[in-house]
Amino acid sequence: MRKPLAIFGFITSIILAGLVGFSITADWASQWESTAAVQLMVDLTRPMPINTEKEKESEPEELPATNDIQVEVVVSEKTDDRPLRVLIYHSHTYEAYEPDYPNQYKQTERWRTADPAYNIIRVGAELARILREEYGIEVTHDDTAFEPPDYQTAYQRSLEALENYTARGDTFDLYIDLHRDAYVEGRFAENTVWVDGARVARLMFLVGKGTSTLNGQAFLQKPIWEENFLRADVLTEAINLHSGNLCRPVSIKASRYNQHVSTGALLVEVGNNKNSLDEALRAVPHLARAIYETSGGYDIKIQYPVAE
Repeated sequence: MRKPLAIFGFITSIILAGLVGFSITADWASQWESTAAVQLMVDLTRPMPINTEKEKESEPEELPATNDIQVEVVVSEKTDDRPLRVLIYHSHTYEAYEPDYPNQYKQTERWRTADPAYNIIRVGAELARILREEYGIEVTHDDTAFEPPDYQTAYQRSLEALENYTARGDTFDLYIDLHRDAYVEGRFAENTVWVDGARVARLMFLVGKGTSTLNGQAFLQKPIWEENFLRADVLTEAINLHSGNLCRPVSIKASRYNQHVSTGALLVEVGNNKNSLDEALRAVPHLARAIYETSGGYDIKIQYPVAE
């Protein structure tokens, strides 16, 4: 797969940093595979507020201006036999989809439920299953509920979980924070894409720059977001190679989203609250295939604008 990708003036920093392929931890002492969801202990001391009358969800977005620098990304074949290791978790664990009928699931608020059969955990479980069974990838699916007691501090609790994994010696090639998006009227020209005769919810990768603040304080640790952007864009292209425009362009925002833990840390939106759960589940095989197909890493070539 070869395709020029428009990116930004800071690309020279990527070259100076020596970006070549995926960051992969070497010398594994043992092979390890998780076959069930796991949980890490977090403080769940206060109940979630219930607002079943919620009308819409939205989130501000920051998109930097592009320039004329072009990047050509060439996906590589995987050359080693070590299985890819993937962690799937959900910072916003209660995110759910448009119900198929009234009272399909018990709501914590509109488009949210603690029921793992209907919230984003169900989508994560399907992604984990496909990666394991069809592609031989080692997966840990962490279904800890990070939203309670306060949605606004969910990323702090999910970061604590990631740090706990590292502290006990567990590292991964990909850290996937799986979400569903918030529908914004007029933003989505197509809310589903027809693939193999079925309606499929669209996918999108979200990259955080870490330029926002937490409790009024700037983040001391920021993501290497240029590398994260390239990795997300490679996966976007891999998905769309087989499935038209199923995956939207990568979204770049000011928040950090815990993506400072690794250049393999990605936030993936699977559909939005106006999609059905079935539409979201149909998108998962396309995401899984792209993860497998790009597991060998990638090389980049830079083309700078010609001075006039």
